Amino acid sequence: MAEENLVQLSTEELKKKAKFMKLAVGMIAVAMALMAISGIILSIRKGFSALSITPIAFLPLMIIFSSQLTKVNTELKRRTD
Repeated sequence: MAEENLVQLSTEELKKKAKFMKLAVGMIAVAMALMAISGIILSIRKGFSALSITPIAFLPLMIIFSSQLTKVNTELKRRTD
């Protein structure tokens, strides 16, 4: 994914981007929690499987989206000050 220059975006575009990123981070967090819970339950019932470590595979995605959301929020805050 190409790095966007946040300074060139309008305030409305930044707000829209922040709203989408917040939704994406929240959905990924919920999905990771559900995967972790189901992985624990499956591990208890049937033993260890590859599904038990699936939430770990999504962790980098969560970190990337969170850092992008932080950058967008920082730029929005800079513009309002």
